[in-house]
This record gives sequence, C-alpha cells and structure tokens, in this order.
Amino acid sequence: MFFRNAITPTGMFVFANIAFSFLFNSAFGYGLAVVYSLFTSILLFTFKSQITYSVVCMSGAIIAALYCPIGLTFGPPDLNAMTSMTYTDKTETIEFLLSISIWKWLISLSIILMGISCSLLKSKTSFVVPRILSIVSFITFFSMPIKAAYNDSTFSPLDSHYPPIRFVSDAFSAYKQVNADKEFYEQNVKMSDEWISNTNDHTYDTLIIFIGESVRRDFMSAYGFPVNNTPFMQSAPGITFTNYISSGPATVLSLTHSLYRVKNGLIEYNNSIVRLLSRNGYYTSWISNQGVFGSADSPVSLAGKQADDYHFVKNGSSNKFLYSPDDKMLPLLSEALARKGKKAIFVHLMGSHPVACVRTNDHYDTFYRSKEVSCYVQSIKNTDALISNVYEMLRKGSDTWAMVYFADHGLKVVDKGTVEERFQHADQYQNNYDVPMFLTTSDMAEKKTISAPRSGFELIPLITQLVGINEPSTYVNCNLISDEICNDERMVLKKDGTLIPYSSLPREEALLTFRL
Repeated sequence: MFFRNAITPTGMFVFANIAFSFLFNSAFGYGLAVVYSLFTSILLFTFKSQITYSVVCMSGAIIAALYCPIGLTFGPPDLNAMTSMTYTDKTETIEFLLSISIWKWLISLSIILMGISCSLLKSKTSFVVPRILSIVSFITFFSMPIKAAYNDSTFSPLDSHYPPIRFVSDAFSAYKQVNADKEFYEQNVKMSDEWISNTNDHTYDTLIIFIGESVRRDFMSAYGFPVNNTPFMQSAPGITFTNYISSGPATVLSLTHSLYRVKNGLIEYNNSIVRLLSRNGYYTSWISNQGVFGSADSPVSLAGKQADDYHFVKNGSSNKFLYSPDDKMLPLLSEALARKGKKAIFVHLMGSHPVACVRTNDHYDTFYRSKEVSCYVQSIKNTDALISNVYEMLRKGSDTWAMVYFADHGLKVVDKGTVEERFQHADQYQNNYDVPMFLTTSDMAEKKTISAPRSGFELIPLITQLVGINEPSTYVNCNLISDEICNDERMVLKKDGTLIPYSSLPREEALLTFRL
C-alpha cells in the first residue's frame, strides 16, 4: 500500500530528489556523505520556483557528472591529479578516459538523467518544505567554518567539508601548488648545476638507464609471476633488486624525486642526474617515447632537455590516438651507442602505461584473467625483449658498459574478477610502489639478487656508486649495490605529496591464478 501511494508525482519527485542528492554528493570522490546528502535534498525542497529549482539542479548535475567517473575512480582532486592534468597531452587524456570502468560512466549518465527527472517532476507537484529549513541546511554545510570561526575568529567558506565546496577548495589549492612548483622549477632549471666533478678510475665507458613505466614487479616472471614474460631479465647475468620501491605513485611525483637532487625537502631542478653525468665526462643522450609539450613541459621532460642530445619520439602536440611501440627508439639508441667516448644514455619508455592494450596494439601471447591484464603482461614482455636487444648491442661493442632498468611506479588492479579487470594509478598499497630494478655490466658473469631494501630516493647515489663518481652531496655510508641494509624505514610519497612510511601501507592481494 505504501509503495502504491508513493507512485504519485509528489512521491516520485521526493524519491528522485533524494536519489539525486546522494548521487550528486558522491560524485566528487569523498565517499557517501549521508548527512550532507539529506540536507542537500532538504535545500532543494525549499525552492518554490520551478525555474530556480531546475537551474540549480541541472547546473549541479552537469558539474557532478563531469567529475563523477574521475572522482569514483581516483578520488577528490589533489596534487597528483592536478599535476597529471597539467602535463598530459590529448592522446594520454583519451587513454585515461578509456581506463575508467563503464559502470562509472553509467553512474555519471544517471546523475544527468536524475537531474532531468527531478526538473520534470517539479512541474507536476507543488511540494515544498518551509524555507527556514534552507538556513538549517546552510548551517550544516558550513558547520566546519563556523566552528573554526568560533575557535579562531576566522571564517573561510572554503573550509567547509560539504563535497562540492570541498571539491572547489581542494582543486584550487592543488592548482596553486602546481603553478607555484612550475614557476619554481622553470626558474631553478635555468641555474647552473652545483655538481662536483670527481670520477675514480673504476668506471664504465657507456651507461644506459632504462626508465620503465607503470610496471609492478609481481607481474614479472623474474619475480615469480606464472607467465614467462621476462626471459631475458631472469636468465641474463646481472643483479635483480627484489626489494626496490619507487619514491611516488605517479610519473612526475616519482621521477622528480629520483632524477633530481633533493635537499632539505626541496627538489633542486638544476642538479639532475643528467647534469651530474655530464659534469663527470659523459656525453648525455635522452631518448623518450613519452611526449614533450612545449610550454607545459614536465620536470621529467625538462630533465631530458638538459642532456647534450635529446629526442622525443612521440610528438606531444599530436591529438591522434596512436600505437607507438618503444622499439621505435632502437635506431636512435644504435646511433647514440655508436658515438665515440664516454656516454650516458637515458631511455624513457612508454612501457606498460594504461591503457596497456594501446601499448601492445591489442596483441598478447598468453591470455591472463582479462584482455587488459593480458596486454599488460605482454607489454612487460615487450620491454624485456627491447632490453635484451640493447644488451646484445652492448656486447658487440668493445668498451666497458653498465645497464640499469627500473620503473617509475606500480599500479592497482581494479574491477577484479570481471572481464573489465584492469590497472589504474593509486597510492593505497605497497604494490603501487613495488617496481623492478635490474642491473648488468660488461664484467658480470653470473646472476645474483639483492634483497636489501632500496628506494627511488636513492637512485642518484646508486648510479654514482655504479660508475665511480665521488660526489660529496650524494654520498651514503652504505654500499647500495650489495645486500647491506642502508636504512631502517623507507618513506614514499602519497598522491598529495605527503610522505608516509612504506611499511604503513597494506599489501594488495596477489592475482596469481589464471581465469580463462
């Protein structure tokens, strides 16, 4: 009887209004805000004018629907999200949107449809609640600023925890931080480096550093994964680091703290590992399959531009959704290796960046759990094959050489157990930071592992130890290329740029079973 009585224009309007309020408040990535949703609904009920109601409702619906897929996937806007928006080209934007599950797009669509339904039903009912309740709603929305004003005599509406206001506040704060950082590094990078030139006799004539992209080591057979996708790294003479972690959960956050010197918490963009090697007699080359975007260059691409010679294979200005395999860099690599004298070559891969099936052109040798995960496994196999090819190039040369491969960050598995199972950026688990590192040199004849904890924050001192550079500011009283324990607690960067202990994060459950 209750449901029969509810199926009236007024009953349907009340239901639609409440449903819309919950969808609206959940779209910004802050979770299910029950109290705020109820008072949003009450506020909407106080509008007598259909025009006013419809304008407010549809404006909110459009804003919420636009951010909803991102909010439900990655949460509210933060430093990492704003950084990604600033340094992402059109192609990567398309790939990013394709990485979001279809059901989250359907929720976004449902917000629009619910907003339209509320506006249409408003015209069929005269239901309103006393306008005095709108004051109660506003008091609820601004309860945090009111409390702050009472305690500290300062009132700022942006301190509200009401999801849409909090969204604006967080987005604005992140935007200001990204712009401040951008202005700082663009000025800082123009300064001369402060590295000291001091190389001992034990060094290598050629150094190649492969920077991998979005690789979790537990999806590599060299680390126990059941699909044989790293035959080279698990068989070639060299060192496999089994406990190396990235400094951050995304490319810019991670690599800026690995490729540049960090002093007193500040990144010194004039003191990059590229300039350090150049200062010590290496001719530096940077070969990248990731874009460079002119005025929106990221600190990573600017590190590349500090090299004596640099090539960005992927044109960042292109808006085409292109398959751009890392193999395209092999001719440039061969050319760089042919140069006489000491040389250091950085190779920045597209690797396994989501969407993985774009990386492999929808090809995979072995099906594993879902199409996208299968492509991810294949993308790692492709990287292994590329490194194997370069290894053979090095072996044919007559000089001494060293080759290092590591990845910038890991990923999180989402939509587990479904045909949509895939990977996304995250900072929730240790696995999001668990990345591979493999090192081999011309004088290594056997395979070994290093299980001592190592971190992306230690990349520069590790490289200086490898090639015999004695730079006082990078000195650590520990042999990083050994099983010596160098620190008690490793820190990692969260998406908002804050540091937390790696050990405080939980582990994501393993996915080591086939699902045909």
